[in-house]
Amino acid sequence: MKTIYTLLFLSLCLGSCSKSVLSDMEITDPHLLKVKVKVEQNCDNEREVQVYIRDKNNKPIDLMTGRVVVNDHAALFDRAEVNALGARGYMYYPYDGEQIFKITIYWNSYDSHTFILSPDNGWPGFRNYDYCSCSNHHEPSYASDTYTLRPAPFHNHEIDVSYRIVHRW
Repeated sequence: MKTIYTLLFLSLCLGSCSKSVLSDMEITDPHLLKVKVKVEQNCDNEREVQVYIRDKNNKPIDLMTGRVVVNDHAALFDRAEVNALGARGYMYYPYDGEQIFKITIYWNSYDSHTFILSPDNGWPGFRNYDYCSCSNHHEPSYASDTYTLRPAPFHNHEIDVSYRIVHRW
């Protein structure tokens, strides 16, 4: 019986980690896509813009003929590293001083949607700190929030945005 539960658990984990079937086709209807953007900064001052594109079952989509571009750089489909437990999506690693993010999602080779994360629409920007290890005697505090950008051509006509950034040490 223990073996059956172990096999069931492994199949659920492996199945839930797999990419969506939409990864294997050209997408013509952007309403099939759920889009969430997370901006992360940890206490080691590592920064990441994570663009997650999911199907209706929340499986990751690797856009077959599309791409994600952040500040004129292609974001890589990879596992998130900063505060994200390895979730798969499109990752962009900001340069020092980058505070505003122009994000374009091409769901196929010719259709796209562009939006900007800036203080004008809820993104407060990174806190600029010198390197400060998490091994200090006190824990840093984080500023975090979630909000929605509308209108958008995606599922529910929205883009969910969240951030978790170091507030102070």
